[in-house]
Amino acid sequence: MKKVIHIFIVGTGKVGTQFLKLISEKSELKTENGDFIFKIAGIANHSRMLINHKGINPADWKLNLLKTGEPAIIKSFISRMQKTDLTNSIFLDCTDGDEIVKYYDVILRSIPIVTPNKSANSGTYQKYLALKKTVKRFKTDFRYSANVGVGLPSLDVINSLLSGGDRITSIEGLFSSTMNYLLDKLLITNKKFSELLKEAHDKGLTEPDPRNDLNGIDTARKILILAREAGYKIEMSDIEIENLVPPILRNINLLDKFYNSIKIADSKFDSLKKLAVKTKRKLVYSARLRNNKVSVGIEMVDSGHPFYSASSNEKVVLFYSEFYNENPLIIKGQSGGAKATASVLVSDILKTVG
Repeated sequence: MKKVIHIFIVGTGKVGTQFLKLISEKSELKTENGDFIFKIAGIANHSRMLINHKGINPADWKLNLLKTGEPAIIKSFISRMQKTDLTNSIFLDCTDGDEIVKYYDVILRSIPIVTPNKSANSGTYQKYLALKKTVKRFKTDFRYSANVGVGLPSLDVINSLLSGGDRITSIEGLFSSTMNYLLDKLLITNKKFSELLKEAHDKGLTEPDPRNDLNGIDTARKILILAREAGYKIEMSDIEIENLVPPILRNINLLDKFYNSIKIADSKFDSLKKLAVKTKRKLVYSARLRNNKVSVGIEMVDSGHPFYSASSNEKVVLFYSEFYNENPLIIKGQSGGAKATASVLVSDILKTVG
């Protein structure tokens, strides 16, 4: 007998849209745990919301939301979702930021959550722990495999090591494809860092505001989540982050002005390049949990380090533990975009109901 999964999705940006596209192409899945039918029971974004117990066609969600939807009030959407009492309901948060996260505790009292949103797990440690307690108390589920290294089983590896009696002593990772692309290009071309940054932005390889790549915050959130999952009580404020945006440029509103001024950072990168070439090492932007301290920034690695051979479009995570104390357990794979993220969300949903 096929099991119907009722999905209430909030957020129709790149990831949310890709998820709906994926479901429209393949709404039925056969797995070793059974056959599943994905039914979209609710959709909400920043302006409109729609709940339909019978299901919303994911191929025509935009038209349905426009024609039969109503102004979005997230609190109302959540309340009505909970009152539907549909079996195998999943709340899928495809938003970014804290707006929806503040409702997680209420939602998790009755409905599991699946999300790529890192905000809940990278906020205060107290809130991180509180959500885990809510899940345990109300016997629901909270899955977030897409938080770190989309497509890489980072969280599964941590759970496997810990459940086997191991203790993780150190974690190192390459999580920023943008930064490592820029550092790779810096070493193999004669272009200045400011030129490479502008070119990457024009190709769509950076965030709309590249300072969100350069400031290291996203990388810090990822290592913070891994560290917490590994059992470390760490706050964001404990992380030493190398912000590559010069202080004078951090509050400039106009991007054109930022690009005209970022040249002041070129001398720093020229010096790094000169030293890396001289010592035959590679520049990487990495995150590190070592000796109970967490840091994010540029480091130089030699040819014997696992990061040395990694291409800029690969995510790499190294786990050192009591069992893997000399040679780390290494997981690596190509960086994933919205499509890969959507696929991970499907996997998390199946794990939740399977």
